[in-house]
Amino acid sequence: AVLEGKEEYSIVDGNVDDDATSTIARLIRDNNVELFGVTAMPGPQMVTAMETSREIRRLHPRIPIVWGGYFPSIYCDATLNARYVDYVVRGQGEDTLLGLLDALRGKRKFETIQGLSYKDVFGLHRHNPERLMKGPDAFPWTPFHRIPVEKYLRPSFFGKRTAAHHASIGCPFKCSFCGVHAAYGTREKLESPERTEAILRHLSSAYGADSVQFYDMNFFLREDHARDLSDRLAPLN
Repeated sequence: AVLEGKEEYSIVDGNVDDDATSTIARLIRDNNVELFGVTAMPGPQMVTAMETSREIRRLHPRIPIVWGGYFPSIYCDATLNARYVDYVVRGQGEDTLLGLLDALRGKRKFETIQGLSYKDVFGLHRHNPERLMKGPDAFPWTPFHRIPVEKYLRPSFFGKRTAAHHASIGCPFKCSFCGVHAAYGTREKLESPERTEAILRHLSSAYGADSVQFYDMNFFLREDHARDLSDRLAPLN
């Protein structure tokens, strides 16, 4: 979202593109691409992310590759051990990504970018200081017009066209089975009820969403927040 209106970019999702690697390779071939970014969680996404990154490195060895998301945030050194990964964005990546683009263009030094890990000229791993987390309201909306929203509105227990939304980041609890606190911090930052309502209203009116599944770690962390949001969601049916 932070690239919208500032940079030329494309989003390719392996969940909805049957041949994402070919799509990415074509985009790089036909455009002046400066950076290939990959987001990956542990599990099946890792397999395709690795395969795609290897192929892009083979086809376009000069294109820098940055990984972000759960896996590289938690297992940063393991990610940098891969020959096809040049940079890792740890945790919340919006501001770090913008800083990385500036560094690649020679506008700032890599060591000044919080939340960034990378390989130096000797191949050694360098880990910059952590970046303080920001709440969702600090960043623009998801650029829905850049993705095939209809493919994501699926039947569920809740309705026939269920949208997905994340209204917070981070979690104050440290459950051993969960990677949220390790990747995104132990202070939960909540999206304002006004903004959540506006986004869901947009998904409903523009794309016909009739229900929503929240992916927050702790949706009812604060009673006043949950009450306000519930009151706002009720008229949306």
